[in-house]
Amino acid sequence: MKEILIAVDSGKSCTKAITKVGEQIERVLFRTKVQEISDLGVDINSNSYLVEFQCKSYLVGDMVAESACDYQISKTTLPHQLSIYIAICDMIDLTEALKYGLPKVHLALNAPLNVYKNNTLKENYKNYIQNNGEIISLKVNGTAYAFRIASLLVLPEAMGPLYIRTNDFRDKKTTVIDVGSLNVNYCTFNRLTPELSTMNISNSGINVLRSKIAETLTTAYGVLVTDDDVEEILKSGYLYIGGIKKTESKEIIEKLINNHVTEIFNYGRSRGLTFNNANLLFCGGGALLLKDYILAQCPFAIIEEDSQFSNCLSFLNILEVKQNGN
Repeated sequence: MKEILIAVDSGKSCTKAITKVGEQIERVLFRTKVQEISDLGVDINSNSYLVEFQCKSYLVGDMVAESACDYQISKTTLPHQLSIYIAICDMIDLTEALKYGLPKVHLALNAPLNVYKNNTLKENYKNYIQNNGEIISLKVNGTAYAFRIASLLVLPEAMGPLYIRTNDFRDKKTTVIDVGSLNVNYCTFNRLTPELSTMNISNSGINVLRSKIAETLTTAYGVLVTDDDVEEILKSGYLYIGGIKKTESKEIIEKLINNHVTEIFNYGRSRGLTFNNANLLFCGGGALLLKDYILAQCPFAIIEEDSQFSNCLSFLNILEVKQNGN
């Protein structure tokens, strides 16, 4: 039996996971989009998975439409359960753990701050993902996997890089704003200790911004703009209709994004965050997308460069300390 330490950050847009193979950190990232299917007749691309779990079949990843994104605030859902299990299977492959019998997984896993603060919600989440300690079996892209989650450490989102570069934050007060797909998590750490009263969550994630853009452009131009369209609009900065760039659409899009960033700051202020006498650090995939707009409104803000994986990296460090202590 081989023991594996894995850190997973399963968001509404992407699931990120890391483990160590020797001293090398291995990473996995894929879209958290899940669709139940039957009799699929197409080839699976490299960023998608065909999963058989509990007598049902699911398609997960890039091949699933944006409309399949899960907009529930809860992580105690099938899309997250499947995505976390797929991430574990990827890590089992990378560590070749199946060669040594049933893998024994020690997992560090993200939770929104509202779940992390509520012991009942947190325990329900743990038991659901851990399958009440029973063996977990599934088939991914034709390969059968079985493993047991021997221990599960639930950790708060909005941790960012604080436990990667502890010396940078050990003697400082730092407010972390973690911009995800659905939610934005806020937390102030005083010398690496999270302050419970500052743990807040808003529904101002990137998917909410995408919906605003789609709705506004649909109304302004009289054409249907979908979530898939908005993915390309955010990359180019313009709406194209029939191959023609709508130059004036850039102003509409820029205004929506700026207003959205203002909402993120204002929500924090409404919950008592002053952003005074503290470092202000943004992380999460949404922080990278909004980087220029955040810095335009708050030039002293720090945008974590490895934003998508910063929570995972901190989680793994904490998990290693916990396991070594045991």
